[in-house]
Amino acid sequence: MTGKWLIIIASIGMLTISCAPLRPLAPGSSQRITGISEWDRVLSPWLGTPYKYGGNTKNGTDCSGFVSSVYMEKERMSIPRTTKDEFNMGKSVDKSRLVVGDLVFFSKQGDTRNVNHVGIYVGSGKFMHASTSLGVTVTSLDDNHWKSLYLGAKRYL
Repeated sequence: MTGKWLIIIASIGMLTISCAPLRPLAPGSSQRITGISEWDRVLSPWLGTPYKYGGNTKNGTDCSGFVSSVYMEKERMSIPRTTKDEFNMGKSVDKSRLVVGDLVFFSKQGDTRNVNHVGIYVGSGKFMHASTSLGVTVTSLDDNHWKSLYLGAKRYL
């Protein structure tokens, strides 16, 4: 094998390693996300979980699977598994009155019949959700993309 091929193979290997999803924390540890230890303990291990349509585990999850799994783990509360059903339950909450744990919903069409994304409000104007491109991450509600798609919020607790 020539030196040129070794460099190409090594480069591909490095790229593969650098693009792999990272687990930010060791099991049992938690990162400050909300500032509320009970929430941070449950949410932290989900950071970096890859997106997987229909998934609801830390090996891969979609947005509604993430939300329903977190609620089951933290509150032992069973909430609907689909975004539409999650939106149709719970108590409506004004955006200015969000508290940690409220569910925030988004729609490309801007109406309740087409709700297609959900996340958990984590305080300071941010929400945690399973992004198709980033996996489970924390994003500002003022992010240009999400701000324009915001539909409303529901409170289950």
